[in-house]
Amino acid sequence: MSECVIEHFPKAVLQNDVLLRYLAPRDIVHLACASSALKALAQDELMWKVICHASHNKMTNVDDWLGPANRSGLTDGITLYRQLYPVLQQHTAYIGVWHTTADTAPRGALYSFRWAQSGVDVVQLIPSKRYLTQITHKRLCTLGPAHPRYQAESIDGSKCVLRDYGISRSGTFTCSAAEAAASVAAGVASSSWTSSSSEAAGGSPGSSWGAELVRFMQSSVQRPRSSRKNRRSGGCSDGMPPPPVLHHFSRVLGSIRQPSRQHPHQLAGLWKGLYGPHGCEMLSLSYDFSGKSAHILATKLTGDPNVPAGEVTWTAAAAPLPTPWPQAEQDVVDLRPQMVAMTAATAAHMAEHEADATAAGMIAHLIQQGEPPQQQQQTDFQEQQQTAADKIVAWSSSMRARKVVGIYRGKGRVANNGYKHPKWVDGRLWAYEDGSCGFVFELSGGEHAVHHLVDLERLDADL
Repeated sequence: MSECVIEHFPKAVLQNDVLLRYLAPRDIVHLACASSALKALAQDELMWKVICHASHNKMTNVDDWLGPANRSGLTDGITLYRQLYPVLQQHTAYIGVWHTTADTAPRGALYSFRWAQSGVDVVQLIPSKRYLTQITHKRLCTLGPAHPRYQAESIDGSKCVLRDYGISRSGTFTCSAAEAAASVAAGVASSSWTSSSSEAAGGSPGSSWGAELVRFMQSSVQRPRSSRKNRRSGGCSDGMPPPPVLHHFSRVLGSIRQPSRQHPHQLAGLWKGLYGPHGCEMLSLSYDFSGKSAHILATKLTGDPNVPAGEVTWTAAAAPLPTPWPQAEQDVVDLRPQMVAMTAATAAHMAEHEADATAAGMIAHLIQQGEPPQQQQQTDFQEQQQTAADKIVAWSSSMRARKVVGIYRGKGRVANNGYKHPKWVDGRLWAYEDGSCGFVFELSGGEHAVHHLVDLERLDADL
């Protein structure tokens, strides 16, 4: 009786009925160490093509990750599917929502790393207008073998460093070597990264852990020793590429705890809302179970000069008040239509001011060019103003239709410009019947209390 060994089975049977059905890709790699026959079997390209397509082709076009890099002649390009699979897995770890950690501005910036045709797009989420909660998307770059200019590196899954190699990888470097070196040393994005680095670079407050990490990473970047020729010329030696420009991100983590009977409303996640004259801002709501009682924390992902990105804007008890509510709380609920009208009036004032400034700038430009404003141009501006007004009215109507079904007592944070003299004021979180929520800041106590409502909407559809 002849000996039966696994290598004697047909190749198609082993691949389709054994390897692909019962083994994970990592186990297939380990199997290649058993024997030369199994190594040849485990490295079969057609099998790895099936694995790559099965695991990632619903999210991206796997074949496009190979072609462009091969045709460009890059030595580090991906040429085989078994080489591509770990790259796809690596980029899967980047998918999600991130925010910048550079401490260059109080407003911060929010990014979505999402699958694209031939890589992972890094997209910034920006309010289309300050007075609206509509979000627009600005693609900053694409990661992947077909886009070698940008390379990402994850740190414990919670931090990410994005390197822009410019001319050294893509041949389209848009800032000088001196600017790039200065950016690396200072940790500031170059002008090629965004049109307004002071706003888009965003930031955590200088005292936050994220800002401390950025400063540590900046201090750890060592420049190569300059040659004598470099010292005389003040530039890089021939053939030496400029250093990459670094961009730092922190992952936005969601709550892993589900609400219980004591916490009936699922409020954890990403939200957006109008913060008065500061306009649309984005928040992260999470449950904190570390203290004696659970709390809901609202952390700003994009902020303003008063309360910057990275700070907690309000907190509330995770358990709602029992019904029937106290009369004092019911009286505040009855004021909700007036609060919505006040927010809509602020948005309308911002829209009018923006339209006037835009019209004045256009007229000044036309006069400078010796061209008087045309009637059609004035009509277009009037139509834009009317469109903005219609959107504000529609938003106001949708907010008025919300019905309060839960009240959570809490505290809201307010501060002077520059985050000076921050303090906590009384407030309450309202849970609405449609699953959304809003927070009421009580800006002064006593008989003349002024209530400011920030109604929130889920950000999920914008991601």
